Amino acid sequence: MGQREAAGRTLPFVLGVYAASRLLYFAAGAIMARTLPISSFQRRTSDVPYGRLNTWSHWDGEHYIHLAASGYLNPPYDESPAFFPLYPLLVRALDSLFGGPVSLPALGVWGVIVSLAALPFALYFVYRLAEDAGGPRTARASVLVLAFFPTAFFLNAVYTESLFLALSAGALWAVRVRKNLLLACVLAGLACATRNVGIFLLVPLALEWLRRRREYGLRGAACLALAPSGLLLYAAYLWWRFGNPLLFYTGQRRWGREPTGPLHALVTAFEQAGRGLAQLSGMRPGAGSGSLMDHLAATNETYNLLFLLLALTLLVAGARSLPPGMSAYAFLLVAVPALFGTPQDPLMGMPRFVLVAFPIFITLGALVGKRKVALRLWLAVNIAFSLFLCALFVSWRFVA
Repeated sequence: MGQREAAGRTLPFVLGVYAASRLLYFAAGAIMARTLPISSFQRRTSDVPYGRLNTWSHWDGEHYIHLAASGYLNPPYDESPAFFPLYPLLVRALDSLFGGPVSLPALGVWGVIVSLAALPFALYFVYRLAEDAGGPRTARASVLVLAFFPTAFFLNAVYTESLFLALSAGALWAVRVRKNLLLACVLAGLACATRNVGIFLLVPLALEWLRRRREYGLRGAACLALAPSGLLLYAAYLWWRFGNPLLFYTGQRRWGREPTGPLHALVTAFEQAGRGLAQLSGMRPGAGSGSLMDHLAATNETYNLLFLLLALTLLVAGARSLPPGMSAYAFLLVAVPALFGTPQDPLMGMPRFVLVAFPIFITLGALVGKRKVALRLWLAVNIAFSLFLCALFVSWRFVA
């Protein structure tokens, strides 16, 4: 099948899923932001009253907007180099090209636009990779379970998820579907400038080079040097600007992140999950909606553990069906947040980090896509859970 024929069959489905999923989260987010009680933690952005697009720039979104406004370690925000530069650079560039004077509300809007613009590419690349691995039915199911995953509302937020997913899935699409190692390594380099875990793309790209080394030859090996370029250039900038090329790593200490042993992380995660469930079961009847929301938010370690167990199950299930490089890449994406949390919250952010491990969604699509009933049931449960987590996010309660 030619590239044009494949695109003609794929694009309508991908764009339909994209439009339906984003309309759901934008509509639900706007309604919930106006009706739900706001957490006492809330720090309103300058775009008030509550409930406009600043709804999608909470938590890390604030940091990216501040980076776009004033850069690293500059007053008044003193933003950490732990946040990689490509996403805020794109936000600032669009604001400079099409906006007026730099302002936090305007940057928040451009951040949403960058995420929305990247997402169709991400879904398209995942579709083609899933189609290559398991056929059209698996491809359609993979895109659906990704677009309506419980944390999929982050894909339209001022976060790097959409951009990183587009670049990382695009890199593997380029090498596996287009057979273009140079394009794959360029996209991987951009992914490395978006998030530090982009460096793990070297694993599947190197394995593809080994598999077809006679075709790619030494020129292909030279292309692989481009894959970590985004990370290396950023480290060089930090060395030149601040005298420490590893500030992107040491900057994580601001949030208490540090390496944790696998046994400690797992035991602590189970203990915290149990405490969260006990706290929820102790909820007093007749408590107000704000108190209920706070109790639900306090159980985040419980669903952090559920997301980790789901990811591990899908990694095992996909080990035989997925190409080795894709399986290894997904494993690394899941392992890092599981082994690099805080002592009190070892799986902090796991539900969001799992979102960009797209090979597990291909496995999931292959499993639930075999039967329409299974797919519909999975989507119904996921959409309900995603609206719950979205409600926490837009009301300034931490999700991931």
